Amino acid sequence: MRRQATLRSSVLAAAGMLVLAGCAPPAAEAPAASGSSTATAPAPDATSEVTTPLSTPTSASNGIATGFAVPACEQQVDEAAVRSAFGSDVSFIADVTETWEPVGPAAQEALAGATAAVACLWGVPNSGRGVSIAVADLGDPAADLIAALRESDAYVESDADGALLFTADAIETGDVTSSVAYVFDGAAWVSVSGGELADATSAREVALAVHAAVRPG
Repeated sequence: MRRQATLRSSVLAAAGMLVLAGCAPPAAEAPAASGSSTATAPAPDATSEVTTPLSTPTSASNGIATGFAVPACEQQVDEAAVRSAFGSDVSFIADVTETWEPVGPAAQEALAGATAAVACLWGVPNSGRGVSIAVADLGDPAADLIAALRESDAYVESDADGALLFTADAIETGDVTSSVAYVFDGAAWVSVSGGELADATSAREVALAVHAAVRPG
């Protein structure tokens, strides 16, 4: 299921489902004054050169453009990659797009402004242990969310093949503790988060696998 326009926020998904210039050409050179071998050509007119500032590219123009196809759960990542990271007994549980909340208020605010999103719950059936894997089209680069993550002492930032990767261990939200990996590539945002099954390393591994599937080429 995809979200269009403003996506609603609700209660935490993972644990609940079980019971993240141009220049103008220069003026022609003025000829030397006649009758004097030492005459100097007059300086060009101050208005002869015009510089047009270049537009500043946004993150979205450098990465995945808004309007990309947000993949359904079965297309986001191979089951083998999820099991390699989180355990051989982990399997797909459900599409939780309508109830998923990313970790932290800044992430939840970014999701509320997304143009589309698909969130999926993976876990060990009947165990209460799960991991959420989600992809969202934020429409615009997530400048506010990225700034909030950079201000936090909990997140570690790194480069992910030209995209931005943030990871964190043991982020507390209410009575739930989650490890998180976020990848930002233009308008695309990949989120992987979970409690007992995930740590920063395994969440990162899956987030990069999802990003590779989303990124064209």
